[in-house]
Amino acid sequence: MAAEDTQVAVAAPEEDLSQENLTGASCGKAPDAVSGCPDATPCGEGADTEAGKTPGVGANEAAAASGVAGVAGTAGGVSVGATDASGAGEAAGEGSDAAEAQQAEPTPEERELAENNALADVFDDVRRQSSDSQLVVPSRWVELGLVPGHMTSDEFEMLVYEYLEDYRRDHKDEIAAEKAERARKASSIRSATRAVGVPPKIPNRRLKQIEEDEKAAAQKAAREASEAGTAASASGADETTASAGESAAPDAAITLGGAVDAAAPSGALASSEVAAESASSVRAEAVDVFAPHASEAASAAPAELSKDGAASGDDPFADLKLPEGYKLVELEGEYVLVPDEDATPVKKEIHCEHIVTLVGQHSYYLYDSDLMTKSYAHWAFLAAEDNPMATFVDCVREDGRVYPRPFAAEDLANPPFHMSKSKVEDTWAELQKSGEYPDIERCEASNGDVYFFSTLYMDRTLAESLAEYRSVERLSNV
Repeated sequence: MAAEDTQVAVAAPEEDLSQENLTGASCGKAPDAVSGCPDATPCGEGADTEAGKTPGVGANEAAAASGVAGVAGTAGGVSVGATDASGAGEAAGEGSDAAEAQQAEPTPEERELAENNALADVFDDVRRQSSDSQLVVPSRWVELGLVPGHMTSDEFEMLVYEYLEDYRRDHKDEIAAEKAERARKASSIRSATRAVGVPPKIPNRRLKQIEEDEKAAAQKAAREASEAGTAASASGADETTASAGESAAPDAAITLGGAVDAAAPSGALASSEVAAESASSVRAEAVDVFAPHASEAASAAPAELSKDGAASGDDPFADLKLPEGYKLVELEGEYVLVPDEDATPVKKEIHCEHIVTLVGQHSYYLYDSDLMTKSYAHWAFLAAEDNPMATFVDCVREDGRVYPRPFAAEDLANPPFHMSKSKVEDTWAELQKSGEYPDIERCEASNGDVYFFSTLYMDRTLAESLAEYRSVERLSNV
């Protein structure tokens, strides 16, 4: 039996190969043990079955094969029907999903508002980061959730860049005028280029301010004197009226309770102010008698907030103007501003007048020129690009060109470079090995401090002298 089984198992593939052109074995499945068909159900749907032909058996088994084919065709029909039903259900599901997606799709107005507010938030974040001496990269916007829902991070990155480019192009003249004004102001406070002395005329702004303050004080004194004279005239008229009343009732006086005391002297009410204070105290006592808890309830009642978040009644926040999109709520006994999720989205103003773009190898960087100097932004850009050799050479040459002076190796440990001593030495070794910057050389002070300088701007003698002064002589003269 074992041998026979082995022969059958071996012979089966040969039989299948011999019948491939008859049974439609293009379905790629193993042959069925009974019918010899790779798959009864798909073969029932084949072209041979539809044409009324026998699907792939010998001539002596035509009748049996036709019965098998009929069963297979029936099974195939049922299978196809189930597939069609499930396909229709999936199509209906896809249609409902498409309808929901279409319903959730923002309108053009909503898209414009979302993009506008996202740009405003991005530039506000740039200003905050610039005040902390940090450049901003586009990847930060994904972390903060500033990318609008209908845009990808790459699309929003290009939107920001193109918006800044369009703004610079549309306001080119204004930007040029502002730069010229800044240059003029900077030139007016630079070191003297002529003999030191007092200019012919210096506008004394402080003296002018003192004169204006004295003039305003004199006008205020005159106004107060006029008001005092008017008050004196009014008090004289009150005294005349009071004396007339005293002559009409010389022996009568009114007590705080409102009763008439004939024995009291007529001078008990010295002025109308005392009478007014007495009347107010009487009213206060009456309130305490008839409503003893009214004042307590008034003081204990919490301040109610109006619908727009502002406090109502006598609350000190009644005149507070809240920012749009925020509301004032009480948390743990204190009033705080929180975003109002139910508020209608408000279009924010975009301010990008001083936003500057620095384009690197893989991305671009943003900073605000009002909050970060151009030099520091350049250093931060070099550090962010992570090219130690370019950073090293640029810093050495800049110190030689601007001051001139040699560049101290320890300065690379400061922000934004944060380079260790070993990193500096490795960079110097790599620079020497490359041979691309022959003007960069090294020197040391007598205490071992390391300096680098560029022969484009100073020779070795000057560089060593300045290095010795900074590291040794300057400290000894302090």
